[in-house]
Amino acid sequence: MLDHKQTLAYVSAHLARLLANRMRDALAPIGVLPAQFTAIAEIAQDEGLTQKQLVERLDLEQPGVARTLATLEKEGWIERRNAGGVQGLYLTQRAHDVLPRALGAIAALDREASADFTRTEREHLLDTLEEAVSNNRRRG
Repeated sequence: MLDHKQTLAYVSAHLARLLANRMRDALAPIGVLPAQFTAIAEIAQDEGLTQKQLVERLDLEQPGVARTLATLEKEGWIERRNAGGVQGLYLTQRAHDVLPRALGAIAALDREASADFTRTEREHLLDTLEEAVSNNRRRG
């Protein structure tokens, strides 16, 4: 009989929950939620990108991203500006000021989460997980 606790679906979902909770806790003192951080960090890499581009880059559903962006805008983390006939997403000074601290918190969490792996094992795990994501995106 199949032991469901020995399946990729179970183990990956369990790990995702554990890390999501730790990510939430790490970001709480900064005042952002994980989904908000992810959007802020992505916008920081390419300020001026459109909401549609952000949806594609994050590989998330548009309504969820729209809600996250509305909250970020309302709370003063981002602003929308028209540039060249399109509305781009930009970080406010508040977000620019907090981003290094948030990135540091996530980097520390990542180091803790992979502390028992060698660099090679960590890189192999990430490559394997990224391949699993890609394969399942095509199948889903």
